[in-house]
Amino acid sequence: MFHVVSLIAVGVALVLYAGAGVLAITAGRALPWLEGQIVRPRLWGSGALLSCAGVALFRYGDTVRDLTLLDVVFGAGMVLFLTGAVMQFCGRRPGRTPV
Repeated sequence: MFHVVSLIAVGVALVLYAGAGVLAITAGRALPWLEGQIVRPRLWGSGALLSCAGVALFRYGDTVRDLTLLDVVFGAGMVLFLTGAVMQFCGRRPGRTPV
């Protein structure tokens, strides 16, 4: 039961975060509370989508039973997540910390 609840919670969080990424890419604007911190919203939004795809692969990896495929899925998820995190970091204004 807990596994199903965690899948739903992570799924909702990923959909909301991916929605913020799509908003940043399409409208060229960040969320209102991130407006002063993000200089390049399209880069930040692309990173958010890649990070979401990486976390989704991590969660999908729980269902895979083949060990070789499991290594590939988790490896691809890690690459996507880290690439997205670096892209989001590059999209932020240097020296700005959230208050």
